[in-house]
Amino acid sequence: MTNHRTPLEPKADKDTVRRHNLSLVLRAVHDEGETTRAAVAGRSGLTRAAVSSLTEELLAGGFLTESGKAFSGQAGRPGTVLKVARTGFAGLGVEINIDYVTVCVVDLAGTDRVRLTEHVDNRDVPPTEVIARAARIAAHALESAAEQDLHPAAAHLALPGLVSGGVVRHAPNLRWNRVAAEGMFAQALSKLRLMRPPHPAADPAPRPLPVTTGNEADAAALAELWFGRLGKVRSFLYLTGEIGIGGALLVDGELLGGAHGFAGEIGHFVVDEEGPECRCGARGCLEQYAGQAALLRAAGIAE
Repeated sequence: MTNHRTPLEPKADKDTVRRHNLSLVLRAVHDEGETTRAAVAGRSGLTRAAVSSLTEELLAGGFLTESGKAFSGQAGRPGTVLKVARTGFAGLGVEINIDYVTVCVVDLAGTDRVRLTEHVDNRDVPPTEVIARAARIAAHALESAAEQDLHPAAAHLALPGLVSGGVVRHAPNLRWNRVAAEGMFAQALSKLRLMRPPHPAADPAPRPLPVTTGNEADAAALAELWFGRLGKVRSFLYLTGEIGIGGALLVDGELLGGAHGFAGEIGHFVVDEEGPECRCGARGCLEQYAGQAALLRAAGIAE
């Protein structure tokens, strides 16, 4: 008899369960800003003994710090205040868009600690040149982060187009097709970091940063889900509007990619087959009516 059921995922082992619970405790502290072990136990459903053990591991790893005492007004010893560490681990975000490149370093509390933006028209510029510029800005951001004792553990490159497997499959407004942006950026950044004199606070022999790549609207939608003000809303359509129009669709807290990973990309959805020609080669795309250039023309303002 043929079994057509979906294969089950492997059962969770001790390491998997502990990683999940470490994440649970760290997220609880992050969401509260300041809290105690007892409060984390109450929110997470874990025992106080488990929270205490997990907290000690997070403190030793540099993910949490503790300071002072929290007085609840009830009987018993006051709890030690836990906070997310503001130094050490961080993340590096890089956005290449049509008319700017922005790089930021964000600490574990979700605070921008470094933000550098260069306004430049990237249209019709060779991808290698644009990516090299982004890598140079990122290298400067890493130096500024080191001065604050922040050391990004990974980088994410956000791009305006159809991105899959680290490759920009199609970005009409940049006029990029099949550009291996992830590998190119990782290589360019690694070379720059090795060439620069090491900052006293930085690793003298920096290891290559792991780099991931995705669509800029997808990244923005996930940021809104995790750090925005949506509350319990976990299913929504996120739209971005600058020179182009982007979109991302989240369903029950999960990014919906669609059959080819491009769900939510509505900028080149055809709304009028007889409409004006678009950079993507089609006619009557939504961007031709609601994109920045179209809105400026409708308002009688030169682009």
